[in-house]
Amino acid sequence: MRVDYDFSGAVVLITGGASGIGAATARACEQAGATVVVADVGGSGPKVDVSDPQAVRALVLQTAEKHGRIDAAVLAAAIQRRTPVESIPDAEWRRHMAVNLDGVFHCIRELAPVMKRQRRGAILAFTSGLVNMGWPGAAAYAASKGALIGLARCAALELRDYGVRVNVLSPGLVASPLFLDVSTEEERMMYQKSVGISPPEAVVPTILHLISDASASLTGALIERRLVPAPTG
Repeated sequence: MRVDYDFSGAVVLITGGASGIGAATARACEQAGATVVVADVGGSGPKVDVSDPQAVRALVLQTAEKHGRIDAAVLAAAIQRRTPVESIPDAEWRRHMAVNLDGVFHCIRELAPVMKRQRRGAILAFTSGLVNMGWPGAAAYAASKGALIGLARCAALELRDYGVRVNVLSPGLVASPLFLDVSTEEERMMYQKSVGISPPEAVVPTILHLISDASASLTGALIERRLVPAPTG
């Protein structure tokens, strides 16, 4: 069975869209007919550090003014460093919170009035399985990804009467720079032999569903994408 999405006329804003899941989502949305605005600290799109509230405000206002609307926002910008908890410098801890948590807050705060005026919109943020399972050295990353769940659920309740949805996706293990740049070869081999590591493109169908009208009644949800273990024998 095949599922096709028609995003013709829709405007999709993607933060962290220069690589990994964000880049794969941008390509898929463009192929579905959407006008896609990709923001990242790198890449060829608008250079935006989501930890900067003024930069986020300018991004949202300029996007809304230029295109007349913002139908969906995929908030994929994130960082991850691996440092034992007793050795995490204050600056490293704060940077995780500034990008992974404050960045989502800044985006939701600026998107809310735009989408409320439209009486529709979909916002998707990303958490991590490390929030529940933990991992040595990942305290700052896991803490930031856990906190945004509460943020998103509160925003979902505030915005639902305006037709605006806010959901959170835990995408599972993905071969994106966010994971590959910090994981060890031993860790990657362990996961590859057990549950597997999926390419960023494998997450896209779930993302498209969550920002499309197919999930129009879903808001305030935490969706966990679980990988199917590799066959043995």
